[in-house]
Amino acid sequence: TITLPLSHEKDDLFEWVAGDSPLCVFRSSTTWEVLRPRQEKKDWVDIVWFKGALPKHSFTMWVTNYDRLPTRARLAGWGMPVSAACAFCSRSDETRDHLMVACEYTTQVWKEVLLRCQSPTTLLTNWSELLSWIRSSPSKRLTLLRMLATQTTIFHLWKQRNNLMHNQTSIPPESVFYGIDKDMRNIISARRVSKHFHSVMAMWLR
Repeated sequence: TITLPLSHEKDDLFEWVAGDSPLCVFRSSTTWEVLRPRQEKKDWVDIVWFKGALPKHSFTMWVTNYDRLPTRARLAGWGMPVSAACAFCSRSDETRDHLMVACEYTTQVWKEVLLRCQSPTTLLTNWSELLSWIRSSPSKRLTLLRMLATQTTIFHLWKQRNNLMHNQTSIPPESVFYGIDKDMRNIISARRVSKHFHSVMAMWLR
């Protein structure tokens, strides 16, 4: 048992300390900086989180980049009674790389996206190649366009995969691209006053 020192001559005082630094007032932001786990900055962070991106698109891209989407291959690996076959083509296991990049259905969508991103001859086969393609653009505005287009495409492919899985609603790749194109126009139009988005719409529509 520890006996607390008592003094009736002075009022009790308290002090906030974050790490080794005393604080005049409590700040949750400072406390979080002390408590949060720290890692080196990931080389993909600017592709996932960037100014102008749609939050729901960035979140889906983040989960996909970590390979944490509940694809059929992962569900089957967890012991769930589901087929591991791709929902789009049924020819290969539904892994992240297959579903988002290599599937024949997905490839048809990417052909249209790549054409709009000034890269009509590019052939993507896995996730690493997709990230490298984004970074290979010769200008900052084209990089921005590719980041937006990639996030929007990933979001719509996953949305359609879920629609097919849960609602048995099948649509052609052209219809998926129609949704991507509509989203891209809306995203760019809503940010047209930003200097970073100058000429991006013209690049997308070229």
